[in-house]
Amino acid sequence: MDDVVQAQTGTPPVRGAEIAVDGLAKHYGSLKAVDEFAINIRSGEFLALLGPSGSGKSTILMMLAGFEVPTAGRILIDGVDCTRLPPQKRNIGMVFQHYSLFPHMTVADNVAFPLKMRGVGRTERRRRAAEALKVVRLDGYGARMPSQLSGGQRQRVALARAIVYEPRLLLMDEPLSALDKNLREEMQLEIKRLHHELGITVVFVTHDQGEALTMADRVAILRGGKLQQLSPARELYERPANLFAAGFIGEMNMIPAQWDGAALTLGTGERMVPPTGAVVGTVGQGAVTLAIRPERLTVCDPVTPDALQATLREVVYAGAGTLLIAALPDGTEIRARVASASLPPALTEGETIGLSCPPEAMLVYGEEAAA
Repeated sequence: MDDVVQAQTGTPPVRGAEIAVDGLAKHYGSLKAVDEFAINIRSGEFLALLGPSGSGKSTILMMLAGFEVPTAGRILIDGVDCTRLPPQKRNIGMVFQHYSLFPHMTVADNVAFPLKMRGVGRTERRRRAAEALKVVRLDGYGARMPSQLSGGQRQRVALARAIVYEPRLLLMDEPLSALDKNLREEMQLEIKRLHHELGITVVFVTHDQGEALTMADRVAILRGGKLQQLSPARELYERPANLFAAGFIGEMNMIPAQWDGAALTLGTGERMVPPTGAVVGTVGQGAVTLAIRPERLTVCDPVTPDALQATLREVVYAGAGTLLIAALPDGTEIRARVASASLPPALTEGETIGLSCPPEAMLVYGEEAAA
């Protein structure tokens, strides 16, 4: 744990592992849980694997850890082929969804257990376990039993156990899903702090979009075992690579339209000319989707030039923000999230409103972008 101490005292942290994954696949009979997955993870990077249930994210993590053997492909950790190397020979830390602490052991003994399995002497085990607990802000908790800790404290113990033998790669499988909202947010910041201090590479599996965007340097979106997009959080949110990513990350209005190569024609017959750069990928003439984030819409007079006219169906007040649910003349639902203070004093369900969108907030996707 000397590197941990150095990180706390200002000395440059240990360099995290570099990961190269090429053509990774995992098949269970005819089911392709992971299909031709390839990625390079930089030293010290925090990568989130994000996707719905069954997208392959946990299977990828288990193959990185060595608990699953790939059907095809290679995994290189710091240039060493670890594709079929057993977990104990990979020098990785692992934090699972459930804490998996030994209930009959003290906190210190739980943290020191990986060192004991590696043949480290008792005195050295105690010293390094105490240092690891200090890093996760549980200094002085070593004599307690897991049953005497809160959920957040038990998760910190699991983190301390994962870093006590100084791995250069930390794998985390939905470690915060069992915590309530406040604890989740607290632990998100704690893990980010830990990553910054230690400088290790982190691969973090989650199905929580906000968690991925908040914590990760880059986010990999998966669907059906295939990589859909790999981008920094801001790029992922503001310019999703395809319709799946656009619909999966946050809220998105999806408005059907026709594209003639220069302008959009909505189902209402209204014609719009999106700005250069609004078209994502290759879009042929014909049916397309106009995508707009609800928070980029503002309420205006229905006769405002270029505004979308819509019939207000529901007003959902939520303090600082208000959700407006409306319908375009062709029946397409459209939502706007606006600051409550900016709304007209009285909005009546059933009235016609205008919804204005800045041109740079428009994204146009073709049918081929949905896959």
